[in-house]
Amino acid sequence: MRIKIVTTMKMISLFAVLLGFNIALGACSDDDAAPDMKNELFQLPEKAYVLAEQSKRAIVIRDAETQRNIWSWDPYTACVPSAQQNWFVNPSEVKPVFNRRYILMTASGGAVALIRISDHKLMFYANCGQNPHSAEILPDGNIVTAESKSGEINTFVVDTVKVLGTKANTIKIGNAHNVVWDRKNSYLYTTGTISSGVTALFRFKYNNDDPASPKLTNQARIYTFDKESGGHDLFPVYGENNKLWFTAASAVYKFDISTDTPTCEKVYDEPGIKSICNGPDGILMLKPTEEWWAEGLVNEKGEELFKMGGAKIYKGRWMIDNTFSYPEEHDLVLGVDK
Repeated sequence: MRIKIVTTMKMISLFAVLLGFNIALGACSDDDAAPDMKNELFQLPEKAYVLAEQSKRAIVIRDAETQRNIWSWDPYTACVPSAQQNWFVNPSEVKPVFNRRYILMTASGGAVALIRISDHKLMFYANCGQNPHSAEILPDGNIVTAESKSGEINTFVVDTVKVLGTKANTIKIGNAHNVVWDRKNSYLYTTGTISSGVTALFRFKYNNDDPASPKLTNQARIYTFDKESGGHDLFPVYGENNKLWFTAASAVYKFDISTDTPTCEKVYDEPGIKSICNGPDGILMLKPTEEWWAEGLVNEKGEELFKMGGAKIYKGRWMIDNTFSYPEEHDLVLGVDK
């Protein structure tokens, strides 16, 4: 029998009273340096960033106006079993999902996870390979991930009662770094390496006829670069229908996917950008100042938006709804499978 409980958000602001939470969390930590969670009434500000912060293996929400970190999550204070805490080394993706009430994340240690903001609860997690870089929510609430070292696009059945999941199906895509769902056209997009450093855009359909074994089908290569390698971030362009940001080794591009034969234009001659997104308040980029990280985000002009001393930020997103991929009212369906 499958029991479903639907949670609905009717307010823009997000509130939660975390009673006695820091005491319980502190008892679960295997790391003396784990952050101390404070009891507080949490309100998501009107303008905020969400960051993959690798120095503390943390996901951080930062107020974009006060430039204060106002929320964080890490595997130690979340009571992740010690044997699986290393899955969360080097967070590599952060996406606000389900009307900004949850964060979808990946980490280079292998983790994909769905975290509820209100109480820091780990709703679902799994190991998706040796170096995942991105994840996406599929229309039925399941998850798909991109893993670069083995070149895998993996699908997962999300069970919020069992919490810990395993791969359902795998498709091979060389150097897979990104996944984006197109709600209007019911496609999944990803980029990958096909041969000798040649980068291409791929499209899939999603088939969940067998609830226990959801999979991607109808693979099609729909755009190939003449001279580009190292595809990295792929993310919807806010305010422009049918367009996707794409960052690669030499530049930042926009795909126009309004037809079956996409076009692509170079937008910025900025090499090696790890993440890009935009919203009503501008463009955010993660431009590495060290090997693959920086202490803050920049805009399209390279101007520093903030700096967190000692941080190793890998990706940053605006905390806004993504209506390219998800419906305007998006609910997480909690499931019990017995």
